[in-house]
Amino acid sequence: MARNTDTIDYKEDYYRGFSKIYFNRILEKIIEFGDLRNEPGSILDFGCGVGHLKEKLASRKVVGYDIIPELSDVSDWRDLTPNQIVMSGVLEHLYGQEIEVLIDELKSKNPRANLLVYLPTENWISKIAMRLAGQKNAHDDHVSKYQEVNRIIEKSYNLDKRCYLFLGMAQITRYVPR
Repeated sequence: MARNTDTIDYKEDYYRGFSKIYFNRILEKIIEFGDLRNEPGSILDFGCGVGHLKEKLASRKVVGYDIIPELSDVSDWRDLTPNQIVMSGVLEHLYGQEIEVLIDELKSKNPRANLLVYLPTENWISKIAMRLAGQKNAHDDHVSKYQEVNRIIEKSYNLDKRCYLFLGMAQITRYVPR
């Protein structure tokens, strides 16, 4: 997943300044869409980074998995059977075929689990905002566009709700099993 570690440090907490406002709003919308504050089962934060979702949902069972082992709560997410799966800023880092395989694997772990997905739209407003936030390299490692990711997920899941935040810079979607 992390394809551009030359210009992006994935262990760094980039929740500061404008980025903090942006990503906190995204997490709050994900939490709202999934009703995660009331989720009695486990929540897999796939691509958890430094753990902001787990921090926001300290009273829930959030298990973080990241390809950077020291950021993960588990060594293999396949050992879990989550009720909800959050993928915030993850899928755009994968090629289409990798996304298809991952979605199939996730669905096989719990065919009833919902997916909560944030994708950057990478529109012209987001490109300006990245520069203003001092994150000019933020999209350097993106290999799939949000439309392609949506199309792939929608082969296996139904779109339940979707919204766009920050003048269309961010897409948040709740997918439910077919």
